[in-house]
Amino acid sequence: MAVLDDVKVLLDVSGSDLDEKLTLMISFAERRVLSFFPSGVTDVPDALLFVVTELTVARFNRVGNESMSSFSQDGESFSFSESDVAPYVADIRAYLGSVDDAKNGVVRFL
Repeated sequence: MAVLDDVKVLLDVSGSDLDEKLTLMISFAERRVLSFFPSGVTDVPDALLFVVTELTVARFNRVGNESMSSFSQDGESFSFSESDVAPYVADIRAYLGSVDDAKNGVVRFL
């Protein structure tokens, strides 16, 4: 699974100790992205796999701080948005728009 490998690289994780947890987080991220698609679409398009990767990394970094809006310790500070998917909504909608435009071609008879 390419997304799992990408997530592990971004999190600087080696080995397979976290594979089960990361795979579950990837599954949840895929479902969040697919919630923007019409029913019946079961796979995230390759063009949007980066969103799944980014959502998974964001979720992993939030583990243990789920109910917090910000976290600070030893001079390091993190702020969490209410919705991890919010920064990617425009990308998802742009993809959906490009697919719709491709399906709505024009036929002209001369």
